[in-house]
Amino acid sequence: MSNDGSPIRLGIIGCGRGSVVHHLPALAHMSEFKVVSVCDLDAGRLNKTADMYGIPKRFADYRTLLSEGDIEAVAVVTPTESHEEIGLAALRMKKHLFMEKPLALTLEECDRLISEASRIPCKVMVGLNSRWHRLVLRGRNLIRSGILGKLRAVRSVYTHCHPGAGAPAWHKRRALGGGVLFNDGVHHFDLWRFLLDAEVTEVFARTVASEHFDDDTSVVSARLDNGMLATGVFSFSSNDQSELEIFGEGGRLLLSLYRFDGLEFFANTSYPGSIKTRLRSAALTLREVPGALASIRSGGDFTASYDSVWRHFAECIRRDETPACMLEDGRKAIQVSLAAICSSRSGAAVKI
Repeated sequence: MSNDGSPIRLGIIGCGRGSVVHHLPALAHMSEFKVVSVCDLDAGRLNKTADMYGIPKRFADYRTLLSEGDIEAVAVVTPTESHEEIGLAALRMKKHLFMEKPLALTLEECDRLISEASRIPCKVMVGLNSRWHRLVLRGRNLIRSGILGKLRAVRSVYTHCHPGAGAPAWHKRRALGGGVLFNDGVHHFDLWRFLLDAEVTEVFARTVASEHFDDDTSVVSARLDNGMLATGVFSFSSNDQSELEIFGEGGRLLLSLYRFDGLEFFANTSYPGSIKTRLRSAALTLREVPGALASIRSGGDFTASYDSVWRHFAECIRRDETPACMLEDGRKAIQVSLAAICSSRSGAAVKI
């Protein structure tokens, strides 16, 4: 690949919601990449997406896209069941590879991708975009500063209102990579690792199915190797929320990722309901308003996380640096999801 500053030529495989709503809008205003080709089995969706973003080359078969000599990098944004097949093909064609989460359906599929990637010099990255959320990065720095003292527990909530009637078939079935524990849970399981520098060692989960989803609502409890305890609530049947709360001997850190002012630290010497604490929270909110207005104009923090993911991937390719979210990280995240699914079936805790 040329390092003359010209855009990295990118092919997108998969024209579903992930590409149209998240990835292509981020890539459209970047000088680092030029999307030159797209691929999808659905001809109508393929042409609609390509027309919307002015992408010249369109393919129904990913193998044809990969054989084109003018692409240097590939993004796999397809249902999870096809990730291993397409990812391995891209790696064997020596393409830089961006893999949407979840990485694959099984740990064995992850291991085959990891093994193939180890044989080539290309950059390979998993798109767990929450790692690049502005508040997550600020929160991680605060945790590493020691302000929370010895860490004790973490609480996660990740919920969405997903009417199941219109959901694609793969999104509904565990076996196809769907369900809230697998498709959505990986985000927060990865954030536990990323924020706390710890690994999950044991998982216990309960889940409730719905008319449409194998896993509609789930509650997970876990133990981490640094002694922390973790709990998570995940659902497709409630209001949108993405929140983490980290408890330490020195205080409590709240990260509410859908709020522009969603980072709050409460020292153990403060009482959250006191006038002083509430006034302090109000002042912090007002302080965040100017930055929030600027962020809203560009799509908000969630959208900005996709911008940051892609800029990071470009830097790794150009500077020959190791991506901050590798295949091994993607494997660790689904390992927790798979353990939670196993626990929900057996009714017993599962060790990892």
